[in-house]
Amino acid sequence: MTETEAMALLVMTQGLFYKRREAALSRAGSALAVVGEPAAYGPELGAQGVAALRRTAERAPELLDALLREGVSLLARGEAGYPPMLLGTHRPPHLLFCLGRADLSDRFPFAVVGTRRASAYGLRQTRALAAELAASGVCVVSGLALGIDAQAHRGALDARGRTVAVLGGALDRFYPAENRPLMEEILAQGGSVVTEYPPGTPPGRYTFLERNRIIAGMSLGVLVTEGGERSGAQRTVREALDEGREIFALPGNVDCATACLPNSLIAEGAHLVACGADVLRALVIEPAPQMRTEPAAQRQPEQAAPKRRGRANDRAAEGAPAEESGAETAIPRAMPQGLDEGGRAVWTALQAGELDFDALCESTGIDAQELGALLTMMEMDGHVESRPGLRYALAAQGE
Repeated sequence: MTETEAMALLVMTQGLFYKRREAALSRAGSALAVVGEPAAYGPELGAQGVAALRRTAERAPELLDALLREGVSLLARGEAGYPPMLLGTHRPPHLLFCLGRADLSDRFPFAVVGTRRASAYGLRQTRALAAELAASGVCVVSGLALGIDAQAHRGALDARGRTVAVLGGALDRFYPAENRPLMEEILAQGGSVVTEYPPGTPPGRYTFLERNRIIAGMSLGVLVTEGGERSGAQRTVREALDEGREIFALPGNVDCATACLPNSLIAEGAHLVACGADVLRALVIEPAPQMRTEPAAQRQPEQAAPKRRGRANDRAAEGAPAEESGAETAIPRAMPQGLDEGGRAVWTALQAGELDFDALCESTGIDAQELGALLTMMEMDGHVESRPGLRYALAAQGE
């Protein structure tokens, strides 16, 4: 068994969350050591994790052969071909399951994202911008969702360029079904379709939110072409800012609800984008000679270079000392009315201070997918807030 295969077995072990895998790997130094003797890492894996890993290891030939039959390549963290920028993020996936080209070390990966419910303007401009970028040698990264994502991939294919689709579920649970022909086109033209989720993992609200951190983390920057106030693209922007990536936005009609997010990002300092050259200039990428230079939309005056934003910077701007930006003060809070049993369990667990996702799973006893959806709803309702590194805390009072 190779180190990569051992890592795959760790990732495919049900109930063995990221935090426990990371703790065991940090102590052991390799996945082979952990898989070879799970009991030796009992403190890190937990009793249930040790038992689950043993069961997975017993099925190793069956599980690994199934991946091989489906043409799935495995990219373990730190291996050649693993996205280099993703490696330096807060929570780089331990393994990526990949169809198509298994080398994700593209020189100029760039994310293009937005809403599923896009306007004709947004769809048209996204496709044109993605084609310009791909023609210049940029690898267009998106999520293969309906709407903006699909047009980003199609634009790259129009230019015969490279594109990477990051899924919010397992390769064998492809979603949405309407985009399967597009996935086949991506693979046929030398693109890649990747996910961190092992076979059998269904797509869900939590998995899609987690997918966004990969899109942002593996890219030099993120372009939002359309999105509402609560668009999933907003989460991608937040992840990108936490990792110090550049943010770009396509201006839209102020009467259009889906222009709300990009217009607000521009107001906050994001790069205004009217054509592909605007992105290339900001990222200092030399365009290929054949690149089309006509603007995808009417050219707007250039904006001043945006300040790099992030939660720590936002707090400093509000007068909070930088060294206090991650501090937690355990002050008893009254539980909001209307929370269900799961919501009450989360609220109680977070009373003592922020926790990461795995710790919340263990302290509340809630299934990972159910907890992910619950946290999303509680965040939207203003009860909790997410922090870098998939950590959560009670929302500040008054928010």
